Amino acid sequence: MEEDLLKWTLRIIKEYNIKPKRRLGQNYIINKEMINSILEAAEIEPDDIILEIGAGIGTLTIRLSKLAKKVIVIEKDKNAIKVLLKISEKEKNIEIIEGDALKINFPPIDKIVSNLPFSISTPITFKILSEVDFKLAVLTYQKEVANRFFAKVGDRDYSRLSVAMSLMAEVEKVGDFPPDCFYPKPKVFTTVVKIRKKKHNIDWSNLEDILKILFSQRRRKLKVALNTYCKISKMNYNELLGIIDKELLEKRIFEIKPEEFIYLSNIIKKGK
Repeated sequence: MEEDLLKWTLRIIKEYNIKPKRRLGQNYIINKEMINSILEAAEIEPDDIILEIGAGIGTLTIRLSKLAKKVIVIEKDKNAIKVLLKISEKEKNIEIIEGDALKINFPPIDKIVSNLPFSISTPITFKILSEVDFKLAVLTYQKEVANRFFAKVGDRDYSRLSVAMSLMAEVEKVGDFPPDCFYPKPKVFTTVVKIRKKKHNIDWSNLEDILKILFSQRRRKLKVALNTYCKISKMNYNELLGIIDKELLEKRIFEIKPEEFIYLSNIIKKGK
């Protein structure tokens, strides 16, 4: 892959009849400086086992395989898998898993390094934070999604992603990259982030349901938003209001701190 990355990418997708779909966020990196930034941030050691989600045509995979002990790639595009199989004939430390990353159980790994398809970036983030044991992840996101990771209580971008990141991870921005770093060009800037998972004992399945419903009403007061939650969850609304701190009930959803969502989750779990 010594030739120009754009030329290489165009040649491969033509040869294997690959049609990248913008709506799915299938954008291949064609900028070597961006790849170098990702690899440097990943702090790869020779004995690391790396997971790559949505490996595409292997642009990042090839570089990862030269640095790590093993690279496990997950890809569901059958034509892209043909490219990855060809690469793995030469790079013997690449294992290919065909399937939907949102639906399969991940194998034991040390780090996750991926140019994530934009279409699954949010649900896959929740999955790795709640289900996967890893030392470090370096991942790509639409800039507007990455902004939510760093948002504080009351900010415009404060969301359930902000809460999850605050409670379950330490996150650091590596850099922002323009659309012309990819083929095809996305319509937005891309942000590379570094994520280190915190140790926690959060009941994520319970908390996730609460965050999803409440943040769909982020400007409402908690006492109002809980009415919707109770209808969906078939809980007694008046009983629930009676056991929640009165000051918290008067806060709007975007004003509630991450640790207060934990308190709320524990209260609701007891009441179910």
